[in-house]
Order: sequence, then C-alpha cells, then structure tokens
Amino acid sequence: LLSSHAAFADNLNSTEQKEIQDIINLFKKNDQNAIANSIRYPLIREEPIPSIDNKAQMKQRFNQVFDQKLMKNIANSKLSQWQSVGWRGIMLDSGTIWVSDKQITAVNYSSDAEQLYKQQLITTQKQKLHPSLKTFKAPELQFKTAKFQVRIDQMNNGTYRYASWGRNQAQIQKPDLILNNGQIVMDGSGGNHNFIFKSGAYQYIVYRNILGTNETPDVTLEVTKNGKTVLSQAGTLFK
Repeated sequence: LLSSHAAFADNLNSTEQKEIQDIINLFKKNDQNAIANSIRYPLIREEPIPSIDNKAQMKQRFNQVFDQKLMKNIANSKLSQWQSVGWRGIMLDSGTIWVSDKQITAVNYSSDAEQLYKQQLITTQKQKLHPSLKTFKAPELQFKTAKFQVRIDQMNNGTYRYASWGRNQAQIQKPDLILNNGQIVMDGSGGNHNFIFKSGAYQYIVYRNILGTNETPDVTLEVTKNGKTVLSQAGTLFK
C-alpha cells in the first residue's frame, strides 16, 4: 500500500521542514507531555488493541507505543527521511509515522510490548468465542448493523473468515453463518478496503470506509444474489 505513495512523495517545503523539525525536537528532548499533546486522537492501534482516545490514555500507554527504538528513530531522523504525500500529510521513511497540521496522525509501528499485549487480548477473545471460531491468526473487524453482529478474522493461510450472529447475541453462541476463504481488496491509496466472501449464488461484501464524510458509516455490509443487491446495511465498529 505504502509503496504506491512514493511516486507522489515530495521533499518538504520550508514550512513543512519547520513543522517536522519541531516534532523531531520533542523526541530529542523526550518530552512525553508535549508529544502526547501533539497527537491527533483517536490514535488507532492494531486490532484488537483499543485505540488511544485522549492524552490521559496516551500517557498510560506511552512506552508501549513509543519504545526506545522508535523514540531514537524519530529523534535521530533527518529531514531528508521525511516526505510530503499530498493531502495525506508527511511521512517518516515509508510511513512509520504520519504528521499533518503539526499533529501526529498515525504510528505504523508496534513495539514488542504492544505485540505481547495484542497476543494477550487475542487469547482472551478466543476464550469468549464459540469453539468453531477459536482458530485464527488475528482479528480483523467486528461491527454491528441494525440486525447483525459480524466478526472477520484473518486465518493462518492469509484468507479471511466471516461469522455472523443476531445483533445482541454473545459470540460464545454458535454463529448463524460462517463463511470461509474471504479475500481483501484494497481500494486506492486512501485506506478504504473491502472483504469479499462467496456462498453459492450469494456474495457478501464488507466495505471498510476509512475515508468519507461524518455521515459515512464505519462499515457497509452488502449482500448480493446473482449480482443483485438483496441487503445493504451500515455498520458500526466495536472491540
């Protein structure tokens, strides 16, 4: 995904250089308070790790997100390692962190401590799942629509699995529907993507809407039969 940005990446103009130098200086000083102030919340983390929604949460989890390796990487970075990528902002290297309007908008790095936390959360999740769903590599999405609760997991072979219940059922109950061998399709460079699952004449498409207006739902679930839409529902993410 990130390699496609290289063609659009530019060297920084003087305003951007100052903006990035200010960010670098915060890391040189190890000023955790100022760094926490310069983040645009929520800061999204890998599924199923909860996002960091405010400065107070950031302070609690600071060392988990910004370990010594990442702190040094940013503090010692040169302006030539940063590139402007249009409306998406400015990225360090191939997207380790993103900055826009003087704020850190994304951290695409996960420390050993955060990966350990992730595995603990996955283990806890598996204990609360129906036995038919306990085997998977990583959780991808969980969302609710007006009628359904859906979870999508990445399997060990790289495909995806779709499981669906009634909206208010517990996931330890047997799912009403399980679909295997789903595929992910990336939609341009903005981050939007969708998952496609097939079952006979039916196709289940889950659109993950990263970009959009305030009215755009987190997820759109669409079911088609022989190419005709038979169901379309907006979904809200949960963890």
